Amino acid sequence: MTLLERLKIETRAAHDRIEAAMDLDRRIATRDRYRELLIRFYGFHRAWESAAAPKAPDRAFFERRCKTELLVNDLKALGLKSDEIIRLPQCRPLMPLPAPEAVLGSMYVVEGSTLGGAIIAHEVERRLGITAETGCAYFRSYGRDIAVMWKSFGAMLLEASSPGTDDIIVGSAQKTFDVMHDWLCEAP
Repeated sequence: MTLLERLKIETRAAHDRIEAAMDLDRRIATRDRYRELLIRFYGFHRAWESAAAPKAPDRAFFERRCKTELLVNDLKALGLKSDEIIRLPQCRPLMPLPAPEAVLGSMYVVEGSTLGGAIIAHEVERRLGITAETGCAYFRSYGRDIAVMWKSFGAMLLEASSPGTDDIIVGSAQKTFDVMHDWLCEAP
């Protein structure tokens, strides 16, 4: 079994849990609720990117996948000012990311949520009329390159895979799902 197959199998329950708890119909029912959802994603990504960047196995590879600035642009398009955004709450506590392998496991969750973002973007545009230019850049983050970005991330994961690293990667992915769930689904 490859590391990607193992990740998919061993994180399936956590993935399903967060997907069910997100209640996207409610969270994208109005412009205000959608903005609140983006605020929660901003709080997660801002904290996570700061914690993960120093330990990322390939800094340039990691930075091409950072999404905080997309969220800032979306929040500005939806009426928040820069000084309001910088004061928004950040996700705490984050999972420990003690090694590059832990960052890769965590990235698996974040990159996977980007795949689902394309579906969310379609619904946001259909329901609210918000496009990538008017407040939905985060969910459209990779645009037409989404499959290429996922494939290159998968290749990096498989390259990092070894009997000594796979448990760290899978464990970090599971913890990331838990933290993301608590922050996005249970926080006010």
